[in-house]
Amino acid sequence: MRKFLMTAASAVLALSVFSADFETADAQSAADQVIEEGKKHLGTPYRYGGTSPSGFDCSGYLVYIFDRAIDQSLPRTAAAQASAGDSVSKSNLEPGDLVFFNTSGRGVSHSGLYIGGGDMIHSASSRGISIVSINDPHYWGSRYVGAQRVITEQEEVASETSPAEPEPLPAGQYHDVRKDHFAYTEIRALGEQGVINGYSDYTYRPTQEISRGQAAALIARSLGLEGDGNPGYSDVSSSHHQADVISAVEQTGFFDDIVDGSEFKASQKITRGEIAAVFYQAFRLEGMQGGEIFNDIEGHEYYDEIMAFAGTGISTGRSSGDYEPERATNRAHFAIFLERAMKVHN
Repeated sequence: MRKFLMTAASAVLALSVFSADFETADAQSAADQVIEEGKKHLGTPYRYGGTSPSGFDCSGYLVYIFDRAIDQSLPRTAAAQASAGDSVSKSNLEPGDLVFFNTSGRGVSHSGLYIGGGDMIHSASSRGISIVSINDPHYWGSRYVGAQRVITEQEEVASETSPAEPEPLPAGQYHDVRKDHFAYTEIRALGEQGVINGYSDYTYRPTQEISRGQAAALIARSLGLEGDGNPGYSDVSSSHHQADVISAVEQTGFFDDIVDGSEFKASQKITRGEIAAVFYQAFRLEGMQGGEIFNDIEGHEYYDEIMAFAGTGISTGRSSGDYEPERATNRAHFAIFLERAMKVHN
């Protein structure tokens, strides 16, 4: 395994390129992501006690989409969810707020997600996951009892068009990653080391997904790798903005297991399974099996690599007991994986 020292100029270039890649992406708030995830399940049938895409009850549906979209845990029942955040008046509802109803005559018994325009998406016993008006005069309007705002400001992405001058912050600190953020420690550590970079408005945007090319840049930077700028992939020319870092990881073979054919596919989102495969090579995780057993990886092509992730504690999987190997990874999770892997490697 060859290691190449990255020059100071190359490191600065890689930092700039990685930041620029994300600057071109549209900002998306945590509320938008939860709503987007919620709409993916339209038509899913109602199931009493259900907490998975095979069937949801009202509160189980909210638990699932918040966990999947932004890694935020909600209480399991509608009654408990009704006191999980800050109370919001009906006139001040915003997309992403939870709305509650008394359908049994005994207090809060139903919950939904407000999506704007007077509508909510919810799991109804009669129609499954569907969209209705919270002011429906035939049913929901008269049963409405309140709302809670549970999405924290730390997950909101700052607007690139904001006229206000952002307050400068030291390396490793970001306006949208507060101390109570689940990845705060790892993001700050990598930022202070110069491995990861934020944006010109001093945000990190932890919920944005990461591509293969961006993953290559971070791995190259964390290991001090330098390439020759001439990767041998048909879709990455020497003039490609990530040619240096992609050629660096090509020389090591770290991405060989996930590259199919002659194309690197730099802009393609990297999945959790692919990250396990790349890290297995890059951080020498061979033989580090054991740890947590996941529900959804039996027979998977990256089974050994994912189990090594669990054995080293780099990933503990999802709260559902799944690893979700086909799911794309966001900046927050990648920071956690990378910071832990660097500790294992050292």
